[in-house]
Amino acid sequence: MPFGPKKFHRYLLCEINYMDGKRLQRNLKTKDIYHCVRDAVLREHGEYGFATTVRSLSVQAYFHPNIVMIKVSRDGHKMLQSALFFVRKIGQYEAFFNTLHISGTIRTCQKFYIRYLRKELPTLLRECSTPDEEKEVKRAISYCVPVEVT
Repeated sequence: MPFGPKKFHRYLLCEINYMDGKRLQRNLKTKDIYHCVRDAVLREHGEYGFATTVRSLSVQAYFHPNIVMIKVSRDGHKMLQSALFFVRKIGQYEAFFNTLHISGTIRTCQKFYIRYLRKELPTLLRECSTPDEEKEVKRAISYCVPVEVT
């Protein structure tokens, strides 16, 4: 049995929505999203919020359809969620976060993500303008989660 307190985390599954309304992949990097989230917490909650969240903050980007999973300590997840509300620019793009799901485990977030993709896949494919774009969306979704894409 390890000594010390057990660390608990929260996982926020968020969708990045662009102000121009397009949902297809952009040239965003995971580090840009991380710095955006970190700066938002510092700006909205000061040094206390920054110290509470930054030590456990990590971002995993799925990108199709612009989905990120943000891991943070249980103590800081409400500060993080409230700071995400004020984000209006991610990297070089005008965008905002839409929180889809909050969970205590990665597995639960992934299950929700699979259900979400199955529901959103027809909409994403309708937004594609070329067959190559459609093929790229199918490939990216198949790579992210085991969803049968036809």
